[in-house]
Amino acid sequence: MVKRLWQLGAAQRWKMYLQFLGQWGGRLLVVTLVWAGAQWAVTGRIHGGLIVLIAIQLFITLSYLVVSPWLSRNGWAAAASQNLQKQFLAADLQSARSHDDVMQGLHQDLSTLRAVAIFFDTIIPTILELSLTGLVLLGVVLWAHAWTVLIPVGGILLLGASMGALQSLGNRENLAYIASFNHMGQRFLDDFLGMRMLIMYQRQHRYAQDFAADSENFRQKTMGVLRYQLQSLTIMDFCLYGAIGYFLLAQVTAVRTQSLSLSTALGIGMLTAVWLIDFRQFGYFIHVFIATLPKLRHLFQVIDAPVVPTVTTGQVTLSKLVNQLTVTGTVGYPNQKLFTFGEVTLTPGTLVGLTGPSGSGKSTLAATVMQRLALLNGKITVNRHIDLATISAQSWLQHANYLGPTTSLFAGTLAENLQLGRPQGDWAARLDRLGLCQFVRQLPDRYATQIGKNGVRLSPGQRQQVAVARAILADQDVYIFDEITSNIDPTNANHIMAALHRLARTKIVLLITHRLADLQDLSQLYVVADHRLVGGTFTSLQAQVPAFAQQVAEQQRLLAEVTRA
Repeated sequence: MVKRLWQLGAAQRWKMYLQFLGQWGGRLLVVTLVWAGAQWAVTGRIHGGLIVLIAIQLFITLSYLVVSPWLSRNGWAAAASQNLQKQFLAADLQSARSHDDVMQGLHQDLSTLRAVAIFFDTIIPTILELSLTGLVLLGVVLWAHAWTVLIPVGGILLLGASMGALQSLGNRENLAYIASFNHMGQRFLDDFLGMRMLIMYQRQHRYAQDFAADSENFRQKTMGVLRYQLQSLTIMDFCLYGAIGYFLLAQVTAVRTQSLSLSTALGIGMLTAVWLIDFRQFGYFIHVFIATLPKLRHLFQVIDAPVVPTVTTGQVTLSKLVNQLTVTGTVGYPNQKLFTFGEVTLTPGTLVGLTGPSGSGKSTLAATVMQRLALLNGKITVNRHIDLATISAQSWLQHANYLGPTTSLFAGTLAENLQLGRPQGDWAARLDRLGLCQFVRQLPDRYATQIGKNGVRLSPGQRQQVAVARAILADQDVYIFDEITSNIDPTNANHIMAALHRLARTKIVLLITHRLADLQDLSQLYVVADHRLVGGTFTSLQAQVPAFAQQVAEQQRLLAEVTRA
C-alpha cells in the first residue's frame, strides 16, 4: 500500500525534495547559530567551518522562503492527492454499487483522501529529515563524544519496540471504532428515512432502544481508541524526553571533566533535542496515518474492484413512440447472476409491478432497461423489432424515464422544478387531472412557492409528489418507478399510486415496490424468487411463491397490530 502511495504523482516528486531541503536547512540553521553563538561567548571567536555552514544554510533557507508558496500549491502532495482522487472517483462511479450506496460512502471516502495527504506532505519529508539529521548527529557525536551516541539510539530503539508491542492493540481498537461508527450511522440513516413507517407500525420505541445500545457501544469503542492514543503518547514521551535528559546529563558530565568543550556540548545537545523532538512529531503523524489505514484499504478495494462493463449503445435515433418493450434473458453482473426469466412484455394500458427481496435484482433490471447495464444474456426489444442495444443513449433517454426513492429537487419555486422537462400546454391542469400536487392549493403562492434546497420546505411525501409530477410532465413513453412510495406517508403514497394508474393507461409503466397497499392494487405483478422471475396476480403469486406469501403475511400482521393498538 505504501508503495502504491509512493508511485502517485511521481512526475512532481522532485518538488518534495526541494521542499524537504529548504525545511531541513532552516532547522539546522538554528542549531548551527546556537553552536556558533556558544563558541563566540566562550572563546571570543567562531570557527571558519561554522561560518561557511551558516552561509550555506542561510542561502538555502531564504531561497526556500521565496519558492515555498509555489511548491505548496503545485507540489508532490497536491499532484499525488489529485491522482488518487481521480482514480477513486472513476472507480466508484463505475462500480456495481447502487446510487444510494455510492452517495452514503462517498463522503467518508473523500474524507479519507484528505487524511491520506499527510503521507505526502508530512510523513515522507519527515522520514528524510530524520534520516539525514540522524546521520549528521551520528557523525558529530562519534567525533566529539563517541559513547554517548548510544543514548539517543537506545531511546529510539526502545520507542520502536514499545510502539510495535502496542500496534496490534491499535489496529483492533481502530477497526472496532470504524465498525461501530458505520453500524450506528447506518442505523441512524435507516431509522431517519423510515421514521414515518416506524411510527405507523408503533415500532419507534424498540428502535430507540436499539439506537441507544449502538450509541453506548460506539462510546466505548471511542474510549478504547482514546486510551490507545494516550498510552502511545505516554510511551513516546517517556522514551524521547528520557533520552534527551540522559544525553544532556552525559554532556554536562563531559564538560565538567573537560573532555568536551561547552560550545560543542551545547551544539550536540541542541542537535540531539531537535532530532528526538522530530521523532515525537513523526510518531504522532504515523499514528494518524495508521488510524486511516483501514479506510485506505477500503479505498484501494474500490479502485481495484472489477469495473462493471459499460453498455455499448448504438447510433440509431428512435423517432417513433415506444408502445412495446420486450425483455428476456439473465440480469446481473459479470461475477454475479441475479435472476433469469422468459419473455416479459410491457405495453401501455396496465400498471405493472415488480417486487422481491432486497438485493434480488429489481433495481439492476431497471438499470438494464435504462442502458446503464447490459443483460448477461438475452435481449431487450423495442416496438417488436428494434434491439435496444442499437439505440443511442441520448435518444433512449428522450423516451425512457427512471425515478428512484431518492428525490432531487432544486432551490427555486415549485413551478421551476416541475417545468424542468419543458412540459407542453397547461401542465397545471394536467396535474389536476392526475390528482398530483394538490397540496399547492393550501400554499399562499401556489406554484410560485419557494421550496428551498432539495425541497427542504416540503414534507417527504410532497417532495416525492413533485418528483413524480416532474417525471410525468416530461411526457416520455417508458417510466420505471423504483420504491417511490417506500418512505412517505400513506396519504401521499395513495395520491402517487392513483396518478400512476392514470399514467399507465397511455404509457409503459413499471413500478418496483414492496408496499403491501401498492401490491394489492396491481392486476399484473412479477416476483423475483429463487433467482427467477414469476408473473401473475397478487392472489395467484401467494399460492405460487412461498417467499412472497410470507412477505405479505408479515406486512398484514404488522398492520393488524397497528389497528389493534
